[in-house]
Amino acid sequence: MRVLMVVAALVLGSMGATKADTVDYLDLPLVNGNGEQRGGVHPDLPTDRASIEHALAGYRARGLSPVRFKALLWHYWVLRAAEDAGVDLADWDPQRSAESNRAVIFAVYDFYARLYLTHPDTLRWMGFANIGAPAFAAGMLDLGSIPELRWFATMLMSMQKHIFMDLGAMHAAYLHGGIEAVQEMRDAGIIDAGTTKAWEDPASAVMEFSSREQNLVIPDQFDRMRGRLLPPGEMVTYAITVAGPMPVPGGKTPAQYRPLFGGPLPAFNYADRTARWDFLSKDTIPAYERLTRDAVHKIVQRPFADRVADYRAAGRLLDLLPFRSGTGVR
Repeated sequence: MRVLMVVAALVLGSMGATKADTVDYLDLPLVNGNGEQRGGVHPDLPTDRASIEHALAGYRARGLSPVRFKALLWHYWVLRAAEDAGVDLADWDPQRSAESNRAVIFAVYDFYARLYLTHPDTLRWMGFANIGAPAFAAGMLDLGSIPELRWFATMLMSMQKHIFMDLGAMHAAYLHGGIEAVQEMRDAGIIDAGTTKAWEDPASAVMEFSSREQNLVIPDQFDRMRGRLLPPGEMVTYAITVAGPMPVPGGKTPAQYRPLFGGPLPAFNYADRTARWDFLSKDTIPAYERLTRDAVHKIVQRPFADRVADYRAAGRLLDLLPFRSGTGVR
């Protein structure tokens, strides 16, 4: 009888282990790849790191192509980035109000600041992202305070999360796994060969990472914002162009860069990907590249909440007439 009990225990234990090992995270679609919903890239993926690491180790040991576990791998590095930022990925939901997401919004940009300050000679894109963030965060909060415009705030928060899931995850992979981890992301189809190449010298990749952000990660979301009918997205995104220029010292406002009939308003809409990238690549990013390390440190070290406050103004996205081309760059 005792022998039978031992055998039964071994069989049951084996069944339990088999069941645990057969959790299948292969070939999952990227249901939340654009970051617009709560959590990571797929709702069925775990949010405890140990479970993910166990599954990844098993897939690698079996020699499976990373393409098969693309969702899990991407989810893992997003989770690692969220942990480093002090953000609960499982609870991060851009569909909530901007005010209720304030802590997350600020934590993400504070994380960018910490990465730059810790690695100023390497992770230079993070300094650029943090410097440009106050106007973006102020736009989320301003739009979120107006009921008719809250959908636009939701889209801006989704774009913030989308960028974090893409570039934030890559930074986490590079910091925690080195270039090999970045290359595995490439092999999985998460990033392309050009982006992988840029990680061989990230200090020189501000333009490349910015291009990925603006031309691959968020353009479709900007297009949807601009294309919304009620209220007219064309008007709202143009107001954002006027009221929320990127605050890089030495850079121009949109109106200064391309004035409408020589006047105080810009002759382009920031939501237009071609015009946006022309502005950023020819003026804003070069202005950042000209800044000394001390100048970047001085800006990034200033409390983020104070910098956001500089860009907050009741109704500033609706009342366009008072804006002058000389304002906006701080």
